[in-house]
Amino acid sequence: MSEQKQKIGFTVACVDEFARQHNLSAREAFCYLFQFKGIAFIKENYDVEHTLDFGTILEDLSVLCRRNGGLL
Repeated sequence: MSEQKQKIGFTVACVDEFARQHNLSAREAFCYLFQFKGIAFIKENYDVEHTLDFGTILEDLSVLCRRNGGLL
């Protein structure tokens, strides 16, 4: 599998887990993460983030989004 496909799969998994954690649809989670820079964070930090467990990743995303104005 190409690296690009791996990154896309990882991003989708992160969005799905974030949605599940916050009782959101996948679309709502993606829009929230996009608006508050979580998607950019995943793309920029893939090399490190994909080695972590989802609990840590979701905490990283939550902290980052709150710093950028998110309320979840």
